[in-house]
Amino acid sequence: MRAELDQLTQGQWLQLKNESSSTEFKRLLSIAKAGGIEVPACVGIHNYSPKLVFLTLSETARYDRVKDTDATNKFNAETANWSTFVTAELRSEARMRFPDSKNGKSLADTIHGNIRYDKKYKIEVQSLGFSFARHGVYLHYGASRGYGGYVGSKWKDKNGSLHVTNPNSLGKMNSGARKAVHWFNPVLKKHLPTLADIAAEYCLDMTININALFLEE
Repeated sequence: MRAELDQLTQGQWLQLKNESSSTEFKRLLSIAKAGGIEVPACVGIHNYSPKLVFLTLSETARYDRVKDTDATNKFNAETANWSTFVTAELRSEARMRFPDSKNGKSLADTIHGNIRYDKKYKIEVQSLGFSFARHGVYLHYGASRGYGGYVGSKWKDKNGSLHVTNPNSLGKMNSGARKAVHWFNPVLKKHLPTLADIAAEYCLDMTININALFLEE
């Protein structure tokens, strides 16, 4: 059975993006938005921005921590250094894997590290993220027009007409000239233990939410 809109995986959304015309896909996004269905950022916007978030027990705990300015400044500096180092390694990995550019810009050139502070006090680093051009996700999956996954999809446009994935593309993702290249996740997995140590040294009760960090495999 083909997945319904609210059951589509990130890879299946990419498949729809590749197999639909621009007009059809815009209609699909409108239907999803109207139905309150979350659309993966990799297909909904130009750049993809995975991130991790530092979680705290409460705002009171955060307030107590930031009063120790030396410890907070040390934590902020160490997380910023971690972000800079990992961003550089992601760029290096992208340059090695994908030397060719797209529209005159290589994937490596689009990779940036993002640091955000807590919204209330704006003193403590709350999240670290990475943004890069959407085609970095396509390269991860080995997807492009005509190279779909094994599970097709069906959807209705605003006029009620039923559409299905082009059967000629099924099973072709990650094949031929479109082999999947998992360039992002391995770099992050290698360096997350270091970040966990930085967080633990700063606050034993701090945890790291990585649910929005990795690309699906």
